[in-house]
Amino acid sequence: MKETIVVGRLSRPHGLKGELSVAPLTDDVDRFFKMGYFICEGVEYSIQNVRIHKGQALLTTNQITTRTQAELMKGKYIEVLREDAVELNEGEYFIEDMKGLEVRGTGGRTGILVDVMQTGAVDILIIEIDGKQAMLPFLNRDVSEVNIKDGYIKADLDKLFY
Repeated sequence: MKETIVVGRLSRPHGLKGELSVAPLTDDVDRFFKMGYFICEGVEYSIQNVRIHKGQALLTTNQITTRTQAELMKGKYIEVLREDAVELNEGEYFIEDMKGLEVRGTGGRTGILVDVMQTGAVDILIIEIDGKQAMLPFLNRDVSEVNIKDGYIKADLDKLFY
């Protein structure tokens, strides 16, 4: 398991003073209010201020103080240490922990989970199978088991769409 958990992706700068706009990759956008730092590409940034605007977290840091500096961060992912991650409820998983799991279907058909697309309504599993990428809604009717410890997901691979 990775020692960090991705919590957001930096989008465009906000304003002229280095404020960062973060697209949350977490179910709880308010978690940013509890963060005192984030890690981006191995560098730790301390957070001075957080506010929410149009579903995105706007962060100011001590290290990024100009729009030009903020522009250089666009598209990068921000993380926190696993020990500072939010507590998960039963049936919830960190995407980082799911990536790379074997996806097992009926009839011996298997694939590898490469990513999870968060659409807002339902998460979509991106599975590499038979040399192609396919998608599967992350719904109880399509995914019967997720076993992080043993490294697999059981799913109805007949429901894949390409």
